[in-house]
Amino acid sequence: MGTIVMPKLGMTMSEGTIVNWCKEVGEPVTKGEAIVEISSEKLTQELEAQEDGILLAKYGDVDAVMKVGEVLAHIGQEGEEIPETAATPSTAPQLSTSETDTASKTPAKQGQKKGEERIFITPLARKLAKEHNVNIEEVEGTGGNGRITKRDILREASNQISTQAVKQAANENAQVAHSDDIGEGLSPIRKTIARNMRASLHNTAQLTLHRKAHANALLAFRRLLKTESESHQLQLKLSVTVLIARATILALQQVGAMNSRYENGQLKEFENVHLGIATSLDDGLVVPVIRNADHLSIGQLATKIEKIAANARSGQSNPDELSGSTFTITNLGASSIEYFTPILNPAETGILGVGSLQQELALSEDGQVEPVQKMPFSLTFDHQIVDGVLAAQFLDAVVKYVENPHLLIL
Repeated sequence: MGTIVMPKLGMTMSEGTIVNWCKEVGEPVTKGEAIVEISSEKLTQELEAQEDGILLAKYGDVDAVMKVGEVLAHIGQEGEEIPETAATPSTAPQLSTSETDTASKTPAKQGQKKGEERIFITPLARKLAKEHNVNIEEVEGTGGNGRITKRDILREASNQISTQAVKQAANENAQVAHSDDIGEGLSPIRKTIARNMRASLHNTAQLTLHRKAHANALLAFRRLLKTESESHQLQLKLSVTVLIARATILALQQVGAMNSRYENGQLKEFENVHLGIATSLDDGLVVPVIRNADHLSIGQLATKIEKIAANARSGQSNPDELSGSTFTITNLGASSIEYFTPILNPAETGILGVGSLQQELALSEDGQVEPVQKMPFSLTFDHQIVDGVLAAQFLDAVVKYVENPHLLIL
């Protein structure tokens, strides 16, 4: 018998969401055929059958959240018995007709009380039942196979309290629903973004510093590098983002406290820089990661940024490419935004926002008025982890490397 379980798609993944069932119970399946589509963080993946057979049972409805390793489906031959331990207490199976008939003809096993029935209930409904003190044994399920759903629990809860209490609890229930069903009606990636951004703001003390850097030298340096790479027939996309990434990496090496993650009450400062590059998609935002970015030259960095951004936009990112960053850069320069307040990627200590170049007039060293290009930066940091002085030192280091770009290759 074949078993499909919730896979671990990334280092930090602990649970996944069922997005869509591609097959129904009782339908024949062939090896390599998609059975269920799941998502975690910002990655969606189809899980395929590893053998030919029939979909005997599936566990969890669409939008159900399942822990890594939990059984999602069983594939076998018609009439084949499903193991008793197949389903966890929160994931009752939907059985094929043949399995249902077989089960109805099978006498109760030793140790099972006469008349005792397994309660089919969705994970969310079970959680709501606990929060509202609802006895699930007294609830009549309206879902498939008599499964108790969120709607059933909320209906039972409302029947147990007075009309006045219902009005008083309305706002609380709305908050609970918002907490559990955040982004209801949104795409899986949008739900993940909503959950992560709210958690980020709730769990950190975020503060944003703003500063401009003279960018004339950086732009001239970029033109020089492009000319040199073209003369050597190198296919490199030496964007401004690449040079800012290099400046950020050097600044992180200088102010190591910014290259850290704070999770589960533990602070970990990293020796190597795993740089996240925020990348816009049609339906949201992902942060592909360049691991050990501090070991890369400018040319290697350019190649890597181009590759991970292309993978992200085409949906071909490796799971590990979307997790584990220690610092993130987000660039809104193309959107003509000057300053903004980027939100921290969960667990990270800092995120650097890059705005659009600004044309300004300034006095030269000899007192002459001249046009200059200035680049605005917005650094958001977690004040729980670093003080304003350290954050300012980091931003000062970024500006130093931007204004003295020859240091980027030393």
